Amino acid sequence: MSGVDPVLDVRDLVVEVGTASGSTVVVDGVSLSVAAGETLGVVGESGSGKTLTALAIMRLLGATARIAAGQVLLEGTDLTRLDDRRMREVRGGRIGMVFQEPMTALDPAYTVGEQVAETVRRHRRVSRGEAWKRAVALLDRVGIPSPDRRARDYPHHFSGGMRQRVVIAMALSCDPVVLLADEPTTALDVTVQEQILTLLAGLRDESGLALLFISHDLGVIADICDRVAVMYAGQIVETAPVHDLFASPRQPYTDALLRCVPGVTGTRLATIPGTVPAFDALPPGCRFAPRCAHAAPRCSAGPVALEAVDRTHRARCVRLDELAEVGR
Repeated sequence: MSGVDPVLDVRDLVVEVGTASGSTVVVDGVSLSVAAGETLGVVGESGSGKTLTALAIMRLLGATARIAAGQVLLEGTDLTRLDDRRMREVRGGRIGMVFQEPMTALDPAYTVGEQVAETVRRHRRVSRGEAWKRAVALLDRVGIPSPDRRARDYPHHFSGGMRQRVVIAMALSCDPVVLLADEPTTALDVTVQEQILTLLAGLRDESGLALLFISHDLGVIADICDRVAVMYAGQIVETAPVHDLFASPRQPYTDALLRCVPGVTGTRLATIPGTVPAFDALPPGCRFAPRCAHAAPRCSAGPVALEAVDRTHRARCVRLDELAEVGR
């Protein structure tokens, strides 16, 4: 993405969650960016902070969480400084979001056409008739057959894949410049999953929107993304173009994730021992060290910075050079 101004530029984002014992940092200094027409994948195990990062970008954190530091720049405007009214205009207008489970985003009491049309009217000064025509056109755009008729159906009349297409139509209703997709294919079978990925990639190419795609599945990331940011325990531990990351992972956590994917490394399918640590019980130094096969005493000596491997590749490991020399 060198030389291209990002549409979305997140800088040193810190999110805190209030607990009975005080505030706990759950997103720690995350920086990422995505340009028009590009897809950035954010990958990691459950509990790594992926969804919290997306919710912070959208300013949809719950009452117990807050953005404690950092910037979220959308076309140069810092969203963390907007008042609630202006942020509502951005949310669903300039930024769209697709959630993992479409039924949580759809109201069972209203037809899908009414829900898409309502999203249009919330952000544009159009009549109900114009909003309805726009809703039907959007349903057609995302590949729903007979959109005039299906617009009058309720969410429970649709399959999981078709419901997700409706949610995508809602997210695209006001021509956003950024689309956040949080595990949009996880609840779908493999065939439907591939259809949704193809749809998202086509919409990205057609409209030039910036796509931030969150997943725990590296196979899905490989299918749709241009670049990847790997998250672990609230931090980005590696970021690189997708082909470089798969060919030459430099952070042991990324390497371990790839070994857990069937058919990626050509070696026996592996597992990662242990679990992601709780945010109120993080180990000192490298947060992956207790689970890492390459851990050394100095891995726990202090905070580990995200270092440049080359112009487009960065990784967080104190043994980068040593491990590169000996191989894994």
